[in-house]
Amino acid sequence: MIFSIKSSSAKPLLALAILFAGVALSYALPVTDRTARVQSNFPAQSCPVISTAGVTTALLPSTKIATRFIDGKSTSFKNLSPSEITLRANALLVDSNPGIALSYSALPTSGIAAVPCSSGNPDQWFIGGSGGVTSKGLLSLVNSGLSESLVDIYPYTSKGALAALPVKVKANSSATVSLDALAPGEDSMALHVVTRTGRTATFLLDQRVKGLRALGMDFVKPSDGPQTKVVISGLYPHTGPKSTIAHFIRLLAPGPLDATVRIHIISGDGSFLPVGFDGFLLKHGSVVTVPLANLTTTSTFGLEIESDRPILTGALTTVGTNEFAWAAPVSALTDTSMNFGGHTPTLTFLGKSIRVVLSGQYSTGKSFAQTIAGSDIAFWAPKAGVKMVHFLLAPNSGIYVGGLFNTDGLTYFPIASGAAIENTAPPFSDVHTLTH
Repeated sequence: MIFSIKSSSAKPLLALAILFAGVALSYALPVTDRTARVQSNFPAQSCPVISTAGVTTALLPSTKIATRFIDGKSTSFKNLSPSEITLRANALLVDSNPGIALSYSALPTSGIAAVPCSSGNPDQWFIGGSGGVTSKGLLSLVNSGLSESLVDIYPYTSKGALAALPVKVKANSSATVSLDALAPGEDSMALHVVTRTGRTATFLLDQRVKGLRALGMDFVKPSDGPQTKVVISGLYPHTGPKSTIAHFIRLLAPGPLDATVRIHIISGDGSFLPVGFDGFLLKHGSVVTVPLANLTTTSTFGLEIESDRPILTGALTTVGTNEFAWAAPVSALTDTSMNFGGHTPTLTFLGKSIRVVLSGQYSTGKSFAQTIAGSDIAFWAPKAGVKMVHFLLAPNSGIYVGGLFNTDGLTYFPIASGAAIENTAPPFSDVHTLTH
């Protein structure tokens, strides 16, 4: 007997056969065919402006980086080609790049201030500044996003923590808060800034005035968070009894326990402990500013700070009574590029085994390439103005670099990337999802 299958019954069987064949084929394919592709890029960086009374220049690490002003109007990037852009009333947004963009400001009678441009950190600390009677300082909140941002500011003083202040920042704009409003009458202060929504870059400008007399200005460089070991590199030397230079350490133990702090000075004269810092007891919750007394070095120097509890720290250098500069802990150096805008920087390298290849261009257009090498500490102080500089070193070298400008004033800046690379995995189709 001959049996026949009707076409109406064959169609479901054929569909099932195709489905099972597809599933079987998906498991037979190599694993690499089903791996998501990871896209890596750097976030855009915001460069602050001090005020219309001064001159601020954004120094970009390349001429091929697009920018736009954060002015409430501009939303598209433009590639104008220059590596130096003068800022007027609005901050600048610098498109994705792996280098260090630097904001350099000069204000008549108040000196200079420099700070790396920032992509914004949702949890940031500033260990410095003053809310005292001479304070004209400002906390600047730069929202480069296209939606409103909410930021909480937690002030700390010598008397302890104060109540938090919430601040809303409109889309694609900036807002400022006076330091004397955050910590009225407090000379020793610190700020913890937490971004709840949006993408906000935060900058703290410490500026002081007494009557009509300017007492200096500088940006307080940010710290990532409490740590038990940090490095501050590149502080200006105090060379003898006639020097007008003085150094101070500002400390905060934000946790519930006191901390014991130990500081090493690393300079061209060797490594030693400053007086009073071989086990300094730091009370928790209060900001303390302590002088580095009787400190004399013949070269720029660095600090290696250790604690048995996580702490935050910053370094203050005063020059007489009308100039000062703030330094903060710096992260280990990786390959990067930077534009020094024709200035003559002094760079201080700290590390057990230092070897960094520098290449770049002087203001005259002449190229250079040299290797900085040493043990514990090394220096680079070009005699001519420098434009672009590229830093090349072995991975995980553990080298910490701080820079300073001391023409027309004094300012510190870390040599460390202002933007961390971001990785994203775009969605992909996988027939395995049908079986899960």
